[in-house]
Amino acid sequence: MRLKIKVVAIISSLLLSVSIVGSVFNYVVDLKTAQDQLQHTSLPLSVDNIYTEIQQRMIEPLLVSSLMANDTFMRDWLINGENDETTIVRYLNEIQKKYDIFTTFLVSDMTKNYYHPKGIIDVIHESNSADNWYFNFQKQSEPYEVNLDYNANLSDALIMFINYKVMNYNHEFIGATGVGVRLFNIEEMLNSFKDKYKYDVYFVDKKGEITLFSKQLNKRGNIANIEGLKAIQADIFANKINQYEYQNKDGEYLLNTKYIDKLKLHLLVEINKKEYRDDLKKTFYTNLIASLAITLLITIIIIYTINIYQNQLIQLASEDTLTGLANRRKFNEYFERALKLYHKSVKSVTLILIDIDDFKQVNDTLGHLMGDKALVRIAQILKSKLRTTDMVARWGGEEFAILLLDVPKTDAINIAYTIHASIKEDKELCEFLNKPITISLGLGELTNAESQDGLVYKVDKALYSAKNEGKDQLVIV
Repeated sequence: MRLKIKVVAIISSLLLSVSIVGSVFNYVVDLKTAQDQLQHTSLPLSVDNIYTEIQQRMIEPLLVSSLMANDTFMRDWLINGENDETTIVRYLNEIQKKYDIFTTFLVSDMTKNYYHPKGIIDVIHESNSADNWYFNFQKQSEPYEVNLDYNANLSDALIMFINYKVMNYNHEFIGATGVGVRLFNIEEMLNSFKDKYKYDVYFVDKKGEITLFSKQLNKRGNIANIEGLKAIQADIFANKINQYEYQNKDGEYLLNTKYIDKLKLHLLVEINKKEYRDDLKKTFYTNLIASLAITLLITIIIIYTINIYQNQLIQLASEDTLTGLANRRKFNEYFERALKLYHKSVKSVTLILIDIDDFKQVNDTLGHLMGDKALVRIAQILKSKLRTTDMVARWGGEEFAILLLDVPKTDAINIAYTIHASIKEDKELCEFLNKPITISLGLGELTNAESQDGLVYKVDKALYSAKNEGKDQLVIV
C-alpha cells in the first residue's frame, strides 16, 4: 500500500510539475510575444484601421461642408440678395437627407441670418457671446474649422460643427456654412473602437485639450495635466515619432498617434498593458486548470490501473489458480488472525486436513488434466458443504485444509464425515475417473497450550494415521 502511494505521489508530482511549469513558461512566452506583436503589428495596423474609419465617418462631413461652401448655387444666392428663403432651406434640407447628417446651416455675413433646414432660426449679433464662434472664425486665415458647441436652437445638444467659409468670386468672405454632427454619434464610434479593437481612442487639439472621447475614457482636460502624457506632449505635437510608452497610477500604456490635418486634431490610440495581460492571465488560468484537470484524470486512471493489478497480484498471492480456493499463504494469515481472537470473540478453532487417496495413480493412469479436473470438482464439493465464513484452502498438491471457528467438536466431526461421504459418492467424480475416489481426514481442536504449528502437527499426524490405517477414513485427535 505504501509503495502504491509513493508511486502515485511521484507520478502525480511529476505531471503536476510539468503542467505548472509548462503553463507558466507558455504564459511568459505568450506575454512577450503578445507585447511585441501589439507594439509592432497590432497597434499600428489598428491605428490605420481606425484612421480609415474616422475618415469615412468624420472626414465625410468636412467634405460635405467644402462642397456646400464652393457650390455656385449657394454663392449666387448670397450674392444676389438672399431672395426666396425657401430655396436655400430646401437646399440645406436636401444636403442633410442625402448625407444623413444631423444638421446643416448657412450664416449670411450680409444679413447675419442663421439658415437651417427648418428656416431662419436665429440672427447672430456681435454682442451675443453665443455667436462669438462666427466672428472668431471670420477672422481666421484657415478656410474651415472643427468646433464643439452647444446650440440652444438644436435641443441644446453638444454638437461637432464643421464650419467652412463661403467666398465670392473675388475671394471675399460672404458667409459661413457647414454641417453639425451630434457628439453622441462620435462617442458611439469611439466606443465601437474600444469594443472592436480594445483600444482607447480620443482626439487632442493643438492646445492639448482632449476634445473628443468616449465616456469610458478616464482622461479629461488637457494632456499637459495628465501624468505620463505631459512628458511626451511636445513630441506628440512635433510629430517626431508616432509610438510611445508611458505610465501613470492607472498602469502602463502603449500609445500610437496620428495627426489628422483636415480636422486639425491629433488622433491618440492607446491600450493599457494591464488589459491584454488580464486576457493572457485568463488564458493562463484556463490552461492551468485544464492541465490540473488532466493531471487529476491521469492520476485517477493510474490509481485505478494500479488497483486492478494490485488486486490481481493479491488474488494470485492468496488464491489457488486451479481450484479458486485460498492458498496456503492466505490460510496461514487467516489462522494467525483466528489465534489472536481465540478466547476473546472466538471460542473454538477446529482444523481438518484432507488428503486424496491414491491420487498419484489418477495422474499416472488418466493424466494430469483429468487429475486437475478431479481437484476442481473436490474443491466445489468442499465449498458446498461449508459456511461462507469457514476457511477452506488447497494445502498442497492433493491436500486440503479446513478451519472451522466457533463450531463444537461434535459438529465439526459431522461436517468431516459429510465431506468424506459426499466426495466418495459423487457421481461426477465417478463418471470421469471410472471409479469412486476416497479421501483420508485428520481432525483436531485447538487447546490452550497449543500454537498454530502445534495444532497443525497434531492434525497432520492424525491424517497420516488415517493413511497408514487403510485410508478412506477420519482420524480424530
